[in-house]
Amino acid sequence: MRKLIYLGGSPYARKVRIVLAELGLTHEAVQASMFPPADDVAAINPCLQVPAFVDGDVELFDSNLIIEYLLATYSTDVPDMPSPPLATTMTRSHNHWDDAKLLATIETLADTIVSLSYLDWCGMAAEGRNAVGMDLVARQHERIQSCLDWLDTRATPEGFIPGLFSIQDIALICPLMWNEARNAYLWRGRPNLEAIYARYAERASVVATTVIPWKPDD
Repeated sequence: MRKLIYLGGSPYARKVRIVLAELGLTHEAVQASMFPPADDVAAINPCLQVPAFVDGDVELFDSNLIIEYLLATYSTDVPDMPSPPLATTMTRSHNHWDDAKLLATIETLADTIVSLSYLDWCGMAAEGRNAVGMDLVARQHERIQSCLDWLDTRATPEGFIPGLFSIQDIALICPLMWNEARNAYLWRGRPNLEAIYARYAERASVVATTVIPWKPDD
């Protein structure tokens, strides 16, 4: 039996949830017992992070690794899949390095957005200067804007790989939607990224995995 351990607000787990929904794969969805996740995740993922995934004897963690496994293991020929169809691989064989570079940049973007939000949530955003005077919070903002600018030049209004709902598209919209669910809009103003966001915001798999809105007492 397939099982996914996740947190409803996690943009990383959401990537996997979207792919599971796109492939029509039934699974047991288990909300982690606490944040940060601990005992119920530790047995699978030593990093103590979600998502964690079990499929029979296979135990996996890291969202991209789980998605790669799902695409390699299960048929992507799904009846009534919406248009454009889900990509069948993480990267295209003839364009592997450029596609992989996109994923790496989007992962850095997502990690930085989440880290910056957590610093603010913990009241540490104003204490970001290190011993040598570097403003670490400002550096995070700079990295986010640099990644966004670069990604916008490599995207199209139809997505990163026109004709497909790519893993790059999924990896992008999840942290952006997570960011906006927390009333932050630091990525707006880039036409191609905004077009991708709008293009997939109402896709069934995306709607079905909507993130939990942020509340002050979360």
